Amino acid sequence: MRKVLIVFLILIGLPSFSKVITGEISKDLKTGVNQVVDAENNVPIEGVIIKIPSKNYQTKTRKDGTFKLGTKFNSPTIMSLEKSGYKPYSMTINDGVVKPIQIAIEKTTPHDIVVDTQMIHIGDNSFSPRSANANEFSIVSSGPFYSKDFKLKLINAGQELFLIIGSIIGIDTIQAQRLGQSKVLTAHSSSPEIFFNGNKIAEIKINGDNQKIKIPFGLIKQNQQNNLTIKTGRNLYKTTDIDFDDIEFTNILFEIN
Repeated sequence: MRKVLIVFLILIGLPSFSKVITGEISKDLKTGVNQVVDAENNVPIEGVIIKIPSKNYQTKTRKDGTFKLGTKFNSPTIMSLEKSGYKPYSMTINDGVVKPIQIAIEKTTPHDIVVDTQMIHIGDNSFSPRSANANEFSIVSSGPFYSKDFKLKLINAGQELFLIIGSIIGIDTIQAQRLGQSKVLTAHSSSPEIFFNGNKIAEIKINGDNQKIKIPFGLIKQNQQNNLTIKTGRNLYKTTDIDFDDIEFTNILFEIN
């Protein structure tokens, strides 16, 4: 019987949302300022594009890697970073809680496969204002699932393939309720499901950053097109029409280690 991975995250710092840093936090950065550096050599990176999709806000890092966030937010929201030659990166931030923001990002490798860096919204555009981070949704839904084909090169013996989901919000499972992420009182949803080449490989129970899922080797199509599908959950208390849970996520990539 194939095992399905249940994905949980460690909660760090935020009272109602999880925050996991993909790269390392540098201890030698400037104090009191927001800054982005190279994870390998700690050198500041100029021209990193920084976006906060829920506020339609965008800025870039200066020559010394520093940046200012010229927008305010009262609840945890996703911040995304992009720079050519580096892995796409995102994290959940909360104004007044994570200050200053100091991040080290990693260079891409020939084995990295960036599938999508856009913000994706799946569901039915019908959700409670008490849904997890509902006030931070930035776009309308494209439907109850996301599906993308991508080509994989040969994977050598001993190597492993991992799916990375940079950040995800909106999940209203019972686990998300217990952690205070979802404020919905009268219902909860099933978990979003991850499928690889038509096979269910994981469920995501709570909202957060840096969701990392190992792909079973036997499901991988070597040097061929492969498919990733993410299906949102359903309201488990709905008995008539299907009510899909609205969620948003960004920065989907595969790593070969």
